[in-house]
Amino acid sequence: MKRIGIDIDGVIADSQPVIIKKLNHHFGSQCTLEDFVNFDPVKMYGMDRKQLDSFIMERELEIIEEALPIPGAVKIINDLVQSYGVYLVSARTPIHTRRTEAWLDRFKISRHGLVLLGQHDKRATCTGLCVDLFIEDSLKNASQVSSCGIPVLLMDATYNRGSLPAMVTRVFSWQEIWDYITGIL
Repeated sequence: MKRIGIDIDGVIADSQPVIIKKLNHHFGSQCTLEDFVNFDPVKMYGMDRKQLDSFIMERELEIIEEALPIPGAVKIINDLVQSYGVYLVSARTPIHTRRTEAWLDRFKISRHGLVLLGQHDKRATCTGLCVDLFIEDSLKNASQVSSCGIPVLLMDATYNRGSLPAMVTRVFSWQEIWDYITGIL
């Protein structure tokens, strides 16, 4: 059985609007999703990337619980599970495993495995799971995973624009992901 690795935030869970809402509330801003093209946290919120990561980590549980599934994700993942090994691989902190499982169960998202890494480098996990394809929203993560010879579908987002490395294909919807997988794998 072919194996598919799937990131959660930005691919299954629509976390970005929740993060923006929390940043806007904290800083009294009114930024929108469109403002996040080539995102510069210093310019937008007066913080560097490390401070932004800390801000998100402090609110990680709220983000997990408030995010909704990206349109099409639930149905297509549940269809994929019927024919492929589906493993969710996320940078979420491992202490939130139960909450993540509860979120997945609440939206009835099937899977064969769940790995929360607590960091963004997914190369070792993807190779260890022997995934044949990975679905990701971070261009940096996609580049890293593809450097291991694993094709990556990059879910389009305002923050991942730019040229793509070899073995990374930009997709715009879960229907496009389904069409790619059923046509290639």
